[in-house]
Amino acid sequence: MKKTEHQPHITRYQKYLYGLLSVICCTVMVLNLIIPDSVRSEVENRPLAGFPKLSISALQSGRYADQFEDYVSDQFLGRNTLFHVNYLFRRLCGQREIDDVYLGKNALLQNPSTPADGLLESQIETINEFVNLTGLPASVLVAPSAANIQADKLPLDAPATDENGPLDQLYSSLNTSKADVRQILKDHKDEYIYYRTDHHWTSLGARYGAQVFLDSYGITMNPDDFENLKVSDTFEGTLANKTGSVGLCDDIYICPDKYQTEYLVTWNDGSKTTSIYNQEALDHKDQYQVFLGANQGLIHIETLSSSNENLLLFKDSYANDVIQYLLPYFRNIYVVDPRYFYEDINFVLAAGNITRLGFLFSYNNFVTDSSLRDVLQTRILQETADLTNETADEAEQSEAANEEQPASSEQSQESQSASTSENDASSASESDSSEESAQSSVETETESETSDQAQSHDS
Repeated sequence: MKKTEHQPHITRYQKYLYGLLSVICCTVMVLNLIIPDSVRSEVENRPLAGFPKLSISALQSGRYADQFEDYVSDQFLGRNTLFHVNYLFRRLCGQREIDDVYLGKNALLQNPSTPADGLLESQIETINEFVNLTGLPASVLVAPSAANIQADKLPLDAPATDENGPLDQLYSSLNTSKADVRQILKDHKDEYIYYRTDHHWTSLGARYGAQVFLDSYGITMNPDDFENLKVSDTFEGTLANKTGSVGLCDDIYICPDKYQTEYLVTWNDGSKTTSIYNQEALDHKDQYQVFLGANQGLIHIETLSSSNENLLLFKDSYANDVIQYLLPYFRNIYVVDPRYFYEDINFVLAAGNITRLGFLFSYNNFVTDSSLRDVLQTRILQETADLTNETADEAEQSEAANEEQPASSEQSQESQSASTSENDASSASESDSSEESAQSSVETETESETSDQAQSHDS
């Protein structure tokens, strides 16, 4: 008996389903071709890939295929919706991490970075050398992440990178004042000191940081001197952008001092304002830019404070909401972000009449980014060059002195010889004078004897 192959049975409903899926796919493809490409994703707060430029070299290297894949992924219709659906699906499946961001208890927490090889040691060495060369009092604050301070919010058994070992090494090796904020933050860990959707600390966390930072200078800060003004309750930060989180958002507070210290801000492009707050940022995705706006290389804040102290502050974005607490305590604050500073730091030191140095960074930036070290070494290399030039000048002067010494000896010998000749001449002259005197005396005596003889004969 001949066997017949089993043919799969397709029902009428399956035919309708396949037809519907085909129509949906075709519709999506057509819409993707019709709808203009987006330049930026507001959900992820990043630029989107554009249609790649076709070239033979790009095709041969495979670069074109990668760029086209990025383009399709970024410009796919309904991408933002799928981005959020992906987050919900992963969370429901029990996944605890997306792109180094832990899905914690009512919060997203960034996994701390592993220090780059040798960078922590070189950062410490450079800071110590820079402070020693300037001779100025300095303080260092490296802010720990939420995963360190609020570890109870991490998923169960989350393998978060340890920060305390490198931080202990940092503070034990610095030759400056230390503003270690770990203890004060742990004392207030149940308060709203870190954003739930962003890697920065909140204005409250920054207030505790400023308190310890000022205390390291011997300045006592009164927290009651500052207001708490809510300016947003819709902030979704960088961690939300990476994961596509749903249902989480943050409040933003600004905290001007109650005495309304007047000041003038000169921005990196030379423009001037009378406020450190960028209100326009609240209408955009990255609302954290309400503090000092976008990151800039150099900002100068001149206050009408009664203080005579001028602070040069090296920082990353963690310092942006700390600066509001520093205004009443400094006459001038020069804010340098090494990641965007391409000038000579010696000009700032010379022009600003700096009296204090400050270093305020997040842990992740401090142990992975070398821009601070590179900026500080500008000063160190110049000092080294100046010392080398001084040593060379001293050597040249010493050689010149050695060359002049034989000539001086010859001149001294000639002078002694001339003196000896003069003495000989003087002695000869005195001898001739003595001989003439003696001869004259003999002649006088002879004449006297002749005269006596004549008188005797006459008698």
